Amino acid sequence: MLKTCFGIFLCLITFQVFSSDNVDSLESRLATAKGREKVDILNKIYIAYIQSDPTKALEYSKEALSLATVIDYPRGRAAALNNIGVVYKNQGVYDKALDHYIESIRISTDLEDNMLLASTMNNIGTVYSLKQTYDKALIYFIESYEIFVRLGKKDQIMSALNNIGNAYSDMGDGDRAMDYFDRAISMAQESESSPGFDPVNNLGNIYFYKKDYPKALEYYELSLKIATDSDNIRGKAYALANLGSTYMEMQAHETAKEYFNQAMALSESLKENPILKQIYLGLSGIAYNEQRYQEAYQTRLLYDQVKDYVYNEESSRKLARLEMAFEFQRKEKELEILKRNQEIIDLKLQNNRIVILLGLMGTILLVAGGFVIFKLRGLKKLPSYK
Repeated sequence: MLKTCFGIFLCLITFQVFSSDNVDSLESRLATAKGREKVDILNKIYIAYIQSDPTKALEYSKEALSLATVIDYPRGRAAALNNIGVVYKNQGVYDKALDHYIESIRISTDLEDNMLLASTMNNIGTVYSLKQTYDKALIYFIESYEIFVRLGKKDQIMSALNNIGNAYSDMGDGDRAMDYFDRAISMAQESESSPGFDPVNNLGNIYFYKKDYPKALEYYELSLKIATDSDNIRGKAYALANLGSTYMEMQAHETAKEYFNQAMALSESLKENPILKQIYLGLSGIAYNEQRYQEAYQTRLLYDQVKDYVYNEESSRKLARLEMAFEFQRKEKELEILKRNQEIIDLKLQNNRIVILLGLMGTILLVAGGFVIFKLRGLKKLPSYK
């Protein structure tokens, strides 16, 4: 079952829906923009296209990365790296996604920009969640959530709550997941801005896992309406695929195929391999149950191709190396902080010793001065002899 596990987009920091007027305005400004302003505009345009045209979003992000590197604009570079990582994550190319996220983390750490740091950590959590490594995903989601809480960023808190709920849902803890989704929904209802995630879809997943298919359908249909109204093509593909899976479980094969085929058309245009994997598996199962074995076999081959693309062995090895490098980088940073703290402690101790020494010297000088004065006064009192 597919979940809406959206990361935070660094360049924007807050979630918002882009209208065609917004995009036209940004692209108009882009024509004359230079330097950092141009990088920021490129990163913002990425937001407008990530859910509808990831190829175009990737082009803008790569241009932003190239320019930010040339003009030495670290924050713009970190944002572009994160955005590129999101595109690769959505396509199921997790090693490339993590590669870009790690470099973004390194830059944001050097900049001591906690917002950038927490946003990318949240995105790294989505990679582990999609890889079904839920314990690691939770670590990153919770760390990013705690930073967002300290910063008071409500939109990002909602997204982190949603992602934590996803992880618990996939771990089979539906009650705890429901608690996080409810908190995210409550915050979304109180917030004036539009949230950048769809907890409605995730609530549908919980009921799907519980085999309460009518309730799951209710939430998936609502999720489809939300995605359609906001022109979120990626969200529509998720909802349609989940509706297909639900109708398949209910043995309504014709209806399931209709939804799967609609989802497939959108997913192929978006190059969303994780969604295609679910669709091909579903269509293959339906064809097999209907004794259309040749069609089942051909569709199964498509499933295997997409699965191999997402989870190929070389990619897994590279991902493992990247994970080790990332953990080493985190430990190295922790050691650097500890070393810095120890240097501060040593400096304080040294300063304390100097203060004590100066105090002792002052006391000695004071005593010595008093002794000299005492002697001089004693000399004045001596009788003079002629």
